[in-house]
Amino acid sequence: MATSTGTFKRIIPYIFYAFVAVFLLYFLATADYSKLSGIDFNWWYFGLATVAGLAYRYWGSFTWQQILRRLGAKATFSRELNYVYAKSWLGRYIPGTAPWILGKIYFASKLGISKNKLAVSSLLEGMLQIIITLLISFFILLIDSRADQFINSNLRVVIVVSIVIGCVALIPFFFNKAVATIYKILKKKVFAKEHYVTSGVIVNGTLLYIIGAFIGGVSFLLIAKSIYAPLGWSDALYILGVSNLASAVSMLAIFAPSGIGVREGIQIALLSVIMPAEIAIVIALTTRLWGVLVDFMFFGIAKAINQSSSTRAGE
Repeated sequence: MATSTGTFKRIIPYIFYAFVAVFLLYFLATADYSKLSGIDFNWWYFGLATVAGLAYRYWGSFTWQQILRRLGAKATFSRELNYVYAKSWLGRYIPGTAPWILGKIYFASKLGISKNKLAVSSLLEGMLQIIITLLISFFILLIDSRADQFINSNLRVVIVVSIVIGCVALIPFFFNKAVATIYKILKKKVFAKEHYVTSGVIVNGTLLYIIGAFIGGVSFLLIAKSIYAPLGWSDALYILGVSNLASAVSMLAIFAPSGIGVREGIQIALLSVIMPAEIAIVIALTTRLWGVLVDFMFFGIAKAINQSSSTRAGE
């Protein structure tokens, strides 16, 4: 039994990557590349967007590691955890949020970090991402009447209710109570209070994710600007709102790998208010393809740095 368990644990990474490859290849095979023909890219903006995109992913890793550290885990910003975050990030191409979360727990636990703290940090991270991006997008688009034709009063109510529920769920008392209850049901054990989150952990994570949300929004703005030159900088705040709303809703759409289709639909609908619909479609599709490229750049860089450091340490 022990041998079979050990064998299963060894093949888990291969199963994880196999699922990523299948769903990613499916996306690439079904993408309509004809929509990219005839577009004159501004490669300067495109390059800056790529830098911002990589910065957004590294900032996400830094934020996750900060949450872990504040929870009491033995974790500092490191090449090993950046690599864990980068390869787990690819799990977003598998439908559902579980692969993304479980990937971090599995790979990071191999570094000696508590699985309980990893589970709490990953759950908190996901909730903060969704709630912060919803809040930012709601307040930006609330004051911009151009979004009214797509975000009607009923949808606004849904967004507000979602934000309120999310904020209540983030109150330490309710968050810890929910985690402890789930743990007791699944493990038949009492969840140790040493793994509980505090208001300081949540406040710190919130501030870091606000910064991250703007970094991600800037990368989307630069992609849009690289394709549609007439886009004015006066539209920057509106674009940031569109980016964050699309990101938040795509994370909630757990049925779609990496929010494919959901994110693009929101981007196209809201961008078509300030530009031709055809251009909005090209921007949405380009952003998706660019995102896949940056995801693999992030993975490749993190892996190379990790292997390089490991090689030097072994010399």
